[in-house]
Amino acid sequence: MTRTKYLYILLVLAMFLWGSSWPTSKILSAYADTSVITFWRFFFVLLGSLMVLGFLRIPLSLEKSILKWVLIAGILNGLYTFVFFIAIKHGLAGKGGVLVTTMIPIFSYLIFMIAILFQKDKKSTHKIIKSEILGLFLGLLSGFCLLNLGSLEDLFGKFNILFLTCSFIWALIAVFNHKAKGVHPLAINFYINLISVLMFSWVLFDVKSYEIFHFEFKFWISMFVVAFLSTIIGTSIYYYGIHILGSVKANSFVLITPASALICSYFILDEVPNALTLLGCALAIGAIYFINIYGKKA
Repeated sequence: MTRTKYLYILLVLAMFLWGSSWPTSKILSAYADTSVITFWRFFFVLLGSLMVLGFLRIPLSLEKSILKWVLIAGILNGLYTFVFFIAIKHGLAGKGGVLVTTMIPIFSYLIFMIAILFQKDKKSTHKIIKSEILGLFLGLLSGFCLLNLGSLEDLFGKFNILFLTCSFIWALIAVFNHKAKGVHPLAINFYINLISVLMFSWVLFDVKSYEIFHFEFKFWISMFVVAFLSTIIGTSIYYYGIHILGSVKANSFVLITPASALICSYFILDEVPNALTLLGCALAIGAIYFINIYGKKA
């Protein structure tokens, strides 16, 4: 088995870890204000990242040439998480997981094509092929099926707009993260979360922010899933995939997450999927095939 195939397996695992974070984040959002949950999530992610970096002996050196890209990605990461917790606090975990994860590769591909149109030399190392466009179309169609939309008003409701904003922000993060080359992806992940922690460090001056240490066991289990399993392990694999495959290819695996988000939401939050949900999952798997497998044969 080649290194690329091993990476594909790891990316599938990462997407299932991401899927588990949706219902557990829904649980976290009910315990405290959004800014407080956002800060402590990043704080524990930072601690966990330091442990992983120390265990693997990964250096934290960072070249000056990529500082601006890491800074932008860190700010976007903080903004994404804040908007994410606002949306999921009032919306359905499964619905949000479907909409965000299905739209990320769509936005990523649109940004990618716009960048090609406006670049000066008009040259690109990646050729846009029909199979990838078909795969992304299937991914978009899967989102509509999984959400069981009755009208465009349902799609552009208040919290759907917030979820769509999350998708767009994350697609931008992938683009700027891809520009930070020459540094270990786990080190980049650490600095991105460090910047996000600093963004919300003002909550430390609020006495209520320390109430989390008196919360029940359910809160801490959810925090472990969201901070360690999903963010540290899952996102580290994702960043590594971006560096090896590029943002478009790596983001195509995000289409697996709708199914895992719905499955986890069913077992944790009792959100029951219907027939359209199964159809949407099948379309998402088809999208992965056309973007990552069929396209390579063309």
